[in-house]
Parts: sequence; structure tokens; C-alpha cells
Amino acid sequence: MNRVRRKIDIIYNEYANKDITLIHIADIHFNKSTKYKKLIRLKENIIKNNPDYVVITGDLIDEPSITKDKNKIKELIFFLTSLSKYSKILISLGNHDIFKEEDYKFFRKINDINNIYLLDNEYYKDEFIYISGITLPSNYYYNIYHDESSDALINHLNQNRKLISRLPVNIPKIMLIHSPIKLIDNNVLEKLHDYDLLLSGHTHNGMVPNILEKIIPDNYGIIAPNKKLFPRLARGKMEKYIKNHKITIIINGGVTKLSLKSSKLLSSFNWLYDISINKIIITKKRGKKYE
Repeated sequence: MNRVRRKIDIIYNEYANKDITLIHIADIHFNKSTKYKKLIRLKENIIKNNPDYVVITGDLIDEPSITKDKNKIKELIFFLTSLSKYSKILISLGNHDIFKEEDYKFFRKINDINNIYLLDNEYYKDEFIYISGITLPSNYYYNIYHDESSDALINHLNQNRKLISRLPVNIPKIMLIHSPIKLIDNNVLEKLHDYDLLLSGHTHNGMVPNILEKIIPDNYGIIAPNKKLFPRLARGKMEKYIKNHKITIIINGGVTKLSLKSSKLLSSFNWLYDISINKIIITKKRGKKYE
């Protein structure tokens, strides 16, 4: 049974009107082999942290066909519904979630559940926080270069200017974006310069096992989803400065490391990897307790 591993980050923000607790997860990759006990353990661990918001940064499902399995998909819906009774849930989409227009039907259904918000190139705002969610286009992931594309990301941001312009100035601003791979591109960061925190998944902790965590340099992984070796931005936290403004990038290591869709054989070794949870506290307080 997978162990749940939690990482805690304290983020200072002068506009935090109160201490805000987020639980950040990604890459559940729910499929026919997902054990319901795993979802229950995940929910119990989330609830223990008493979050104000739960954010899921993509790949909720392994492939859209699972939503046609009415009995199995009930497990995922019950997990989300029961969790939403404790906290607001904000979901962005990943490259496994959507392949064609009809795949949105399931996500529109869960968006109708009270306290669940699908951020499909949309945003959520209340008096304490602003959270947007970008759905990266297919040509970002899949193109003739067989690499994730900064140009596709920038074009997509330009087409969704409501998410990058005239953002509120007096509350913390967060973007949920499934892939972090191009987030250290200066041209991308220029577009996102008003954000304080970028949350991603996708990289599955760079497939770095616990035993190698302290050996492999921070943020680097062993292999990326596009099969490139030793990706530079695959795990952990990174801070970048644009126009004298600090943007923090946090990459969740993933609930499921080895997808059934990627390989049935490899997915049988999922038990070797922990379930990753990020607890993020946004505060305006300083001092040893908060730094």
C-alpha cells in the first residue's frame, strides 16, 4: 500500500488577509485498476490538514474512456463529493483528461457538484484568493518537435487574456497549470508576472524514488513525460523573479506515478512510490515559524 508523503511550504504574501491553507495534489490518473481504498486514504490525509482549498492540477483520470464505466466512475465521483463537504475543490485539466469535445461531459458533471470548481481556462475568486486554471492546448504537448512548446503556451495565454491581465491586486494570485516544463522560460514568465504562485503536476516527481531524493539535485528528475532524460524542472519548489516580483513554482509529485495508459507492466510497480501531497500555507506573517 502506498505511503502518503506530505511536503509543507510556507509562502509569504503581503496581501494575505488571513493564513490560507491549500492542499495541492495532481495526477490521480483514476482508471479501472485504481483501488478505492487508495482514494479513501488520500481523502483522510487531506482532511487531517484542514485545508481552505484543495487544488488538483490535472490528470484526474487516466483516459476519458473510464468515465463510460458507470460503476467504477462512481468511486471517483463519491471521493470528490465527500471531500467537497470539507473544502472547496478547484480542478484544472491535464493531457490525460481531455482528447475531444465529448470528453468535457464528465467534467461538466462534476463542476455541478456543490463546492467543486472546474477551472477550464477560468478563474475562481473570493475575498481571500484568486485562483485560475489553464487548460493547455493539445499542440502544447503533441507537435512535430515532440517537445512541449513555449510558443503554444504563450499563444494560448494571449487567447485567454482575462487570466493574465487586470488581475486583482489586493489578494494572493495562483495559477493551476498542469505542466511546469516551460514555466522557467522568461517569455512565459513575462506573461505570468502578476501571479504569486504557479502550481503544477505532470512530471510525477521526475520518477525519482525516495532513496535518490537527496542525491539528484533539487528540481531535476530522472525522466520527463516526453521521455527526455534529466529534466531541469521536474519536482520540488523553485523561485523566479520577474520585474522585481517573486513567483514561486511548486510541482506536486503525483498521486499515481506510473499510469496504466502508459504501460500496464510498469503500472504494476506503482506500489514502490509514495502518494505526494503538498501543504501550502500562504501568510503575511514573518519569523522563524513562517520562514
